[in-house]
Amino acid sequence: MLLPFGACIAVELILFAFANDSSRDSGISAILQKLKTLEEEVSTLKQRLKSCQNGHNEFSKSNTEFRERRFVLQGQGSQIAFHVQLTHNIENLGIHQAILFDNVLLNEGNGYSIYEGEFIAPVSGLYVFAWTISSGDRTCMKYDVVKNSVVLTYHISDAANHIDWAVSSGTVVTRMYSGDRVWIRVSDFLTCSHTVYGTGYGTSLFAGFLLN
Repeated sequence: MLLPFGACIAVELILFAFANDSSRDSGISAILQKLKTLEEEVSTLKQRLKSCQNGHNEFSKSNTEFRERRFVLQGQGSQIAFHVQLTHNIENLGIHQAILFDNVLLNEGNGYSIYEGEFIAPVSGLYVFAWTISSGDRTCMKYDVVKNSVVLTYHISDAANHIDWAVSSGTVVTRMYSGDRVWIRVSDFLTCSHTVYGTGYGTSLFAGFLLN
């Protein structure tokens, strides 16, 4: 059966509209799928960015801690100094016997040992050492300042021929490596009573510090 011309036009319009609706729905579905894909990619990028930020924060923290540790270590290395005194007289010391300064006023870096009477360098560097050794009332004291059994300098405090005090002082600058030792000992040069006077007020003292 043949449809009237007007009815045919109406049918064609309906079919065209339906086709357009189907195409629009298909296009919308494609757009929605693309949006979903983009959302997933954005989420992945956010996770990567967060991971990078965490890594950067950890690196910055580690780098800061390293610099802080390095600063502390350098600071500790630069704060090496000691100052010790003798608080009593010591008589008849033996040849090469070390003078044990028993009153520790300063011992930054813990380099000085009151048990051995020697300073052990905690770090390598240029060191300055100073001392004052006293004797008195017809006694004398001849002594060496020694580094690793090598005599750096020789001194004498000589009151052997009179009733009075005799005082000698000195300073040396020497390069030391970590573990090197410096101490003051009785000298084997010439005969002497080898008596050292100490009152705790600096009459006999030993001091030193790291210069650089």
